[in-house]
Amino acid sequence: MTTMSAGRRVAIVLAGVTAMLLLLTPFVATIDDLLAALAQRSGLDAIVAGIAAPEARVVAAALNLVGVKAVSSGATLWVFGAHPVKLVIGWNCVGWQGMVILGITLLVGLRPHEHWEAALHVIAIGVLGTVVVNLLRIALVSILAADAGYYPAIFLHDWAATLFTVAWLVGFWAFAQRWILGWEPNPA
Repeated sequence: MTTMSAGRRVAIVLAGVTAMLLLLTPFVATIDDLLAALAQRSGLDAIVAGIAAPEARVVAAALNLVGVKAVSSGATLWVFGAHPVKLVIGWNCVGWQGMVILGITLLVGLRPHEHWEAALHVIAIGVLGTVVVNLLRIALVSILAADAGYYPAIFLHDWAATLFTVAWLVGFWAFAQRWILGWEPNPA
């Protein structure tokens, strides 16, 4: 009996999570207001505000660096383009979903006998990379909303963001397996 490699387990988990997220996206988008109200009642909105405000500042600064006029105040981001837009970074925008997916893949992909330094490097690169991917997603949604309008931005926010996160995690795990953890491909 052969055991499944950690790399194969990560790939299976990523495929399963991607399928589940894509199937649930219409449902989550439909009940978004209800979920936001539940988050507020449970006190999670304070945590979200603590994350969203710095994200809005970083995205506004990054957009200004690439020539897109943007300003932020708290969790609100104003982007000036063909259709100037005011965007509020809410609970479903801060990137918690990407962190959950990363956490699941770390649980599946890191083996108990990994050297602690290698595991720490993998975790640090995974968290930082996931944060950067989320900031890029927010910036792209902002630019699209200001230049193309609401519906293209919502499509990117609700659907393509999942694919961005999964693409990042596939690339991240390929890098981590080869260059940090030193796994050799399993030919079987």
